[in-house]
Amino acid sequence: MSIEGIEGKPGPISRRAFLGLGGASAAALLLSGSPLAVLGANTAKGAPPPAAEGYGPLVAKPPTGPSADPTNFLALPAEFNYQIIDRQGLPQRSNGAPGSEITPGIFDAMGAFPDVGNGVQGRGDRTILIRNHENRERPGEIPVVVPPAFAYDEATIGGNTKLVVERRNTGETDPATGQQLFEYEVVDKFNILGGTSTNCAGGELPFKKWITCEEVVKGPRGTTSSTFAPKKHGYNYEIDAMSDGPVVAVPILAAGRFVHEATTFRAGILYQTEDRRIQTDPVVGQIGSVLYRYTPDQRVGQSGNLAETTGPLEALAVKGSPRMNMDNVVTPGATFPVEWVPVPEADHEDDTDNRRDRAPGFTPTRIQAIDNGAAFFDRQEGIWASSQGGGFKIYFDCTEGGPPIAGGDPRGLGQVWEYDPGRETLTLIYISRDAAELQNPDNITIVPQTQDIFLCEDSPGEQFIRGVTQDGEIYNFAQTITNDSEFCGACFDPDGQTLYVNQQGDRLGENEPPEGAPENRAITYAIYGPFEKRAGANNKNFGNGQAPATLATDRALRSRLSTSSRGTRSGGPPLRTPETPSDSTGRQPSIGSVGRADGVDHYSVRHYLGHHGFATR
Repeated sequence: MSIEGIEGKPGPISRRAFLGLGGASAAALLLSGSPLAVLGANTAKGAPPPAAEGYGPLVAKPPTGPSADPTNFLALPAEFNYQIIDRQGLPQRSNGAPGSEITPGIFDAMGAFPDVGNGVQGRGDRTILIRNHENRERPGEIPVVVPPAFAYDEATIGGNTKLVVERRNTGETDPATGQQLFEYEVVDKFNILGGTSTNCAGGELPFKKWITCEEVVKGPRGTTSSTFAPKKHGYNYEIDAMSDGPVVAVPILAAGRFVHEATTFRAGILYQTEDRRIQTDPVVGQIGSVLYRYTPDQRVGQSGNLAETTGPLEALAVKGSPRMNMDNVVTPGATFPVEWVPVPEADHEDDTDNRRDRAPGFTPTRIQAIDNGAAFFDRQEGIWASSQGGGFKIYFDCTEGGPPIAGGDPRGLGQVWEYDPGRETLTLIYISRDAAELQNPDNITIVPQTQDIFLCEDSPGEQFIRGVTQDGEIYNFAQTITNDSEFCGACFDPDGQTLYVNQQGDRLGENEPPEGAPENRAITYAIYGPFEKRAGANNKNFGNGQAPATLATDRALRSRLSTSSRGTRSGGPPLRTPETPSDSTGRQPSIGSVGRADGVDHYSVRHYLGHHGFATR
C-alpha cells in the first residue's frame, strides 16, 4: 500500500522511516476505514480536499445595532444575521483607575459564560464575555488600565475586559428568509485584568473562569527594548468571570513559562498550545511548538486558583518516534500513538525564550520538552475540547502547519489536529494545500449543534471563518469585506444560539482618535441563525469514535461510508449579494466571478455597497 501521505521536506519519507513510526500508528493509518482515512487516501493521490455545502453561499450583509459602523461589512449564509455590539474607543464603566473609561483595542480571544453571578443586575438570560487585548507595549495601543494593586506589572498594558450582553427577541423576522431577528445590548463593560502583555488567546474553565495567555516571554534580563519588562512574563492568568470589578493578576507559574497561545481544561488537566515556528537547533536539529499538559496537585474550582497549585508540566511525544516533526504529516486520518514526557523546569529564567546552550535554569520550555523526545509543530494556535461522539477529544490547529506549497507560500497553510486522551492518539483532521480553501487558521471553537470546528483565519487580505466537518470537509461560514484585520475570539453563548467573534483591529496611527480609522477598528460581533441546519453528514466524532480499526471493522466502516451523505461540491460556496444591481453598462456583476484566490469580485462588492449608500475604499 502506498505511504505517500506522510512526506518530509522536500521529498517523501522512506519506507524504513514510516515503519519506524511504530506498528500501532502504521496500522491506524493503513487499515482505518473512517471518512478521514478515505479522504487521506484521496489526498495522497493528489486529489484536492472536498468542499462541503455548509450553510450555503455567503451573502454580503450590512451591519446593524447602535454600535454599527457602516464600513464594517460581513458576508454570511443567507439565513444568518449579525450585529456589531462593541468596538474599540467606546466609553465603558470605570474600574476605579483613571483612564479605564475607554475600551481598549487589539481584540483577541474570548470566553462566554452564563451571567449567574452578583454583577450588575446579574441574570441568567445574559451572557458574560471575557475578552483578551493583545497589547504588546507598542505605539498606538489603548492600554488596559486597572488600579495598581490589581496589575501584575504596571509597565505592561495588556489584559482583559468583561462584557455583559443581553439578547432580546425583536418580534420581527427577516423579510428575505423568515428567520427570527434579535437585538443585543452590552449592559455592562469594564477592564477586569491588567498589567500583563500580549494577551493572545486562552480558554474557558468549567467553573466560570477564563484563562488568559501571554504570547510572549520577556522580563528583567532581556537585552533589548522589545524583551524588557520589570517582571518576568510568559504565563497564564485566571479570571473569575463572575467578578464585578478587577481581579488581581497572579501568574500560574507551574503551568510553564513560554509563548502561550491557548488552553482547554478537561478532567482536571490544563492543555496548552504554543505559538513558535519551526527553527534549526545546533543540538537536536530542529525545534518548534509543543503541546503541553499541566496536572495540578489539587482540585480547583470557583473558590480556588490554579496559581496556588503545583504539579507536573509534560509535553506530547509520538511513541517510537522521538522529536517527530509534525509538519511532515499531510494525510487526513493519519493517526499516531502518543505519550507524555516531562518538562523539568517549567518556570525557567531565559527572558529571550531562545537560549540554546542548555544551561540549567535557562533552557526554554520547548527545548527542554523536545530534548526529552516531544513532537514539535509549526505555530500552534487555538485549542478547544469537545465531549461529543464518545469521550471527550481535544482539537487544535497550527497556523503554518504542513510543508510549503510548491511554487507558492514558503510556509505551510495550516493543519487541524485531534488528540484523544482515552486512546492516547493524535490524528490529523485537516490540512490545507490551497490558500483559497484555508489560509493560516488561528482561534478555533466547536459548533454545539454539529460539533464542526470553526476556524478563524489570520491571513493576508479578506479573512474567513471556515467550518471543518466530521468528514474532514471544509466550508465558508463568514467573510470580511471592508475590514481586513483577522477574525479572532470565536465562542458560543451558553445556549449555543449566538456566535460571538472579534476582528482584531490595528494599532492607532499618529494623532488618530481612540476609535481609529473605520476600516481598521477592533470590532465584536454577535452572529446568530440556524446553526443546526448545516447540510451534509453529521456523526459528531470526526470519524474517530471507533476503537482502533481491524479488518472486520474496516469493512463495516466502509459500508457505512457508502450510504453517508457527503458534500459533493468541488469548490467552496461562492460569495453573492442579495441582489445583483446593474452598472452603467447594463451588465450584472456577480461576486465570485473573477479569478482571485479569495473568490471575491471586489468590483461587485463595492458596487453593491455604493448602491446601498455605504462608504467604500
